[in-house]
Amino acid sequence: MKKRIMVVDDDKITIKMCDFILHKNNYDVVTAESGKRCLEYLRNDSNPPVDLIVLDIEMPMLNGFNTLSSIRQSEKLMKIPVMFLTASATEDTVREAIRLGVTSYLRKPFVPKDLTDKVAELLGNSSGKK
Repeated sequence: MKKRIMVVDDDKITIKMCDFILHKNNYDVVTAESGKRCLEYLRNDSNPPVDLIVLDIEMPMLNGFNTLSSIRQSEKLMKIPVMFLTASATEDTVREAIRLGVTSYLRKPFVPKDLTDKVAELLGNSSGKK
């Protein structure tokens, strides 16, 4: 069974790029344009579960920090690995991300291989195949 990855970003180009790269590497991809949509999807028991969340920090209304915090506070969601994919990689944002329980971090702009390598590492395999 393919691993399912959720990509959460308010930037449509980033979503399309991640979707393309991850599909090409044999992953199922679910996308959300906001932290709110991400949480709605994750909390809906009729949706298939995700194996990894790739999350932007800088988003309107519910940013990546608040989204991550909600994920980590939920008994059902807390174990899902979360990787921040963001242009804001200051020392403070990295420290805050670690405090909230982020699993990994990738800076924008990124090289496709860096994304697929991180994803494979977090999912404990070398491809999208189980």
